[in-house]
Amino acid sequence: MIKRRFFRNLLLITTASLAACTSVKEYNSAITEKKHSVEALRQDVDLSHQILKDGHPGLYWYISKKQLDFKFDSLKNAINEPLTTTQFYQKLSPVIAAVKCGHTALRFPSVIVKDKLEREAAKNKVYPLNQFTYAVNDDKLIVINNKSRNKQIKTGNEILEINGLAPKDIFNIVSTGFSYDGYNSLSKNKRIERNFASLYKIYFSEQDSVAIKFKTDSAVINTFISFYDKKKEADEKKKLDTGKTVAKAPVKKVKETLKHRGAKVNGEYQLDFKFLDKEKDIAYLKIKSFSVVSANFPQFYKQVFDSISLSKSKNLVIDIRNNPGGLLSSSLGLFSYLTDKDFIYLDKPINNGGFSADKYQTGLKKLRYYLTAFNDNGDIYEDDEGNFFSFMKGYKAQKPHKNNYKGKVYVLINEFSFSASSLLSANLKGIKRATLVGVETGGGANQCTAGRMQVVTLKNSKLALRFGLNRMAPIYQQDLYGRGVFPDVEVQSTLKDRISNYDRELQWILTDIKGKG
Repeated sequence: MIKRRFFRNLLLITTASLAACTSVKEYNSAITEKKHSVEALRQDVDLSHQILKDGHPGLYWYISKKQLDFKFDSLKNAINEPLTTTQFYQKLSPVIAAVKCGHTALRFPSVIVKDKLEREAAKNKVYPLNQFTYAVNDDKLIVINNKSRNKQIKTGNEILEINGLAPKDIFNIVSTGFSYDGYNSLSKNKRIERNFASLYKIYFSEQDSVAIKFKTDSAVINTFISFYDKKKEADEKKKLDTGKTVAKAPVKKVKETLKHRGAKVNGEYQLDFKFLDKEKDIAYLKIKSFSVVSANFPQFYKQVFDSISLSKSKNLVIDIRNNPGGLLSSSLGLFSYLTDKDFIYLDKPINNGGFSADKYQTGLKKLRYYLTAFNDNGDIYEDDEGNFFSFMKGYKAQKPHKNNYKGKVYVLINEFSFSASSLLSANLKGIKRATLVGVETGGGANQCTAGRMQVVTLKNSKLALRFGLNRMAPIYQQDLYGRGVFPDVEVQSTLKDRISNYDRELQWILTDIKGKG
């Protein structure tokens, strides 16, 4: 085993070194300008279909084999002229989305920038549509935050057109390739507003200036929004501030009490904890992701529940709204603090057996597949019924944490609560441990495909197909198939609430606690 790992690592290093010599210009051309031949595109259609058949454990949960085969065959036959990678993406992504698996999707490749100065320049360039944050409401695109130079645009203003196209029409185009868990498409609007600029770039290209028509309370205004260089602007502001004698108040250093929550992402902590009242009777734990590279989840949880225990808090609010998931261990670790009984967190993690992305590649990667035995089944088990599965923590009985919390638990969920956050919600609901408040989760209540994630690059178009290799399912199953975890109390903030920063869901919980106090 040690010898095999040595040669595997040696080959990985050699492969990476040789790959670095590949023409970056040629690669960038292949994903931006080049039109791929009909034969090359049809090869990629066949390859993506074969990859899913070989590795996806839930390919026919929500669509029959006959229906999916028909979609792939129809796409293949419909390709009768060369297409760019962008054009091919727009045709293939809806077929992949037909699987109805939130973890299965096409990734659009990024241009490689090797020159350090060019990379720095690109990093500092703020494109027009990245200068706003948005809300999508009833096919309308609303500005929530404006970071552009045009200060006429205010929070709550509606964007009527972008380069002459109505947002409703843009939404219909960019959402064709969205993958959902089962039959629940509630997350559509949330996905658009969170990724609007990047989605627009794929379907309409990224532009240095865009024409925007927006509506204020009193008028309809046409304007152009252009890119700006954030470093240049910061330097100019620094120059203007130089020489000013404005007295500045001393900065009071705030002691960082949460040492293990990790760094900020886009200016916001993904893990946070605080008390919502002076008496420390209401604890509030926010987890926006179960994967935060810079965080230490076990230590963070220990610190949180030590504080709750010391304060004797009677109520705990766990906010997993907009949490797309992450590590199983992070989700399971939190659950262990919320029960006082032995528990099983996962059903058997069924898969299709050994799978390696290298098998479907060419050249050195294909060679690596054979030479390093990447096709072995060393981490795959087979049960008495002939099912393949992987061993994962949570599949066997687990012990509750010794400092488990025994008070009242509320969990905030919404349409962008996926994967590991849906798994947590389903298990808590299964043991009737928490009151779930919000709207149905985007992640499936009964199952999803995740565990070990694979990304396979298609040979010609360079699109990347991503999917999970294991069926990930809670022990507790609901009757309604192909839907998310339903809240016990359905509450959802309105657009007006979002504009005024009023948290209607949290307010319901606070009112409920007060009424029971």
